[in-house]
Amino acid sequence: MAQNVVINEITYSNVPKVAIPKSGSGTAEFYDVSDATLDNANKMLSGVTAYGGNGTKYTGNISSKSAQTYTPTTSDQTIASGVYLSGAQTVKGDANLVASNIAKNVQIFGVTGTLSSPVISQDSTTKVLSIS
Repeated sequence: MAQNVVINEITYSNVPKVAIPKSGSGTAEFYDVSDATLDNANKMLSGVTAYGGNGTKYTGNISSKSAQTYTPTTSDQTIASGVYLSGAQTVKGDANLVASNIAKNVQIFGVTGTLSSPVISQDSTTKVLSIS
């Protein structure tokens, strides 16, 4: 947000920054940040710094989670809230998760089984198992 600035009784309207020459070389630049909405470090990634509208310097504290692959198990796996996902989070699939491979009326990950008479091979012999 730009401000009106008065220098030597001259008003300059809508000035977004002021650059003042430094001794030696270069300039020091001052920006108007009065419209900034940053008010705490919980809005930025860990290590990132910024100035809020009140001129306070904040250092972010949101942790980051790099790419990870999750393989389904017998218990839930949770990604904590308030974490920035900096890489792809992949939940493994399995092409064998089809109704014909699951016992009849058993549900696994939303797939209801239809298998009623599986054929089981063991040591070069075939055995038939009936499931009612």
